Amino acid sequence: MAKESTSQAAPERPTRPRFWVGPLVAGACFALGYGITQRIIVMQGALQKPQREGFAAQPFPGQTLEDLRRRHGDDQQALTADVAAKEAELARQRDAEKAALEAERLAAEAKRNAEQQAALGPLPEQALPEPVWAEPASAVPAPVLPKPEPGRAVAEPAPVQTQPASPAPLAPFPAAPVAPPTP
Repeated sequence: MAKESTSQAAPERPTRPRFWVGPLVAGACFALGYGITQRIIVMQGALQKPQREGFAAQPFPGQTLEDLRRRHGDDQQALTADVAAKEAELARQRDAEKAALEAERLAAEAKRNAEQQAALGPLPEQALPEPVWAEPASAVPAPVLPKPEPGRAVAEPAPVQTQPASPAPLAPFPAAPVAPPTP
């Protein structure tokens, strides 16, 4: 009876596969090999003294201030420059360059417009309506008045004011078609 109670109290667990043990052992071996190799290389490097590469000091290119003073004589006088005059000269040069660029741009635009006009060909002469000229006031016919009845006093008719006809407004000349500028 005692055997039966122990077997019922502790049932056997099924064992799980331990697939992670193999990669763990392999990783530990790689890490240990890396560490040992690094230690050996460091120890060998410490035995050798590193050689320093030396560069010879060379003078800075150009002329020194002392050389300029010796060449031109006066050691006591400070070297100065008129910066304002140089800036004014540079400003004049920049303005001249801008003006030249603007002139080139205008010339190129005029040339392009001329080429576009030449590509369109000569414009046909358009038939313009003949202008209507106003006739003088004397050419306007007089208004027709009713004939007076005999025996009645006839009042003088009020003078008719005629204004000279104003000329009809002329149609403006149509502008030549202009193609849009090409970019």
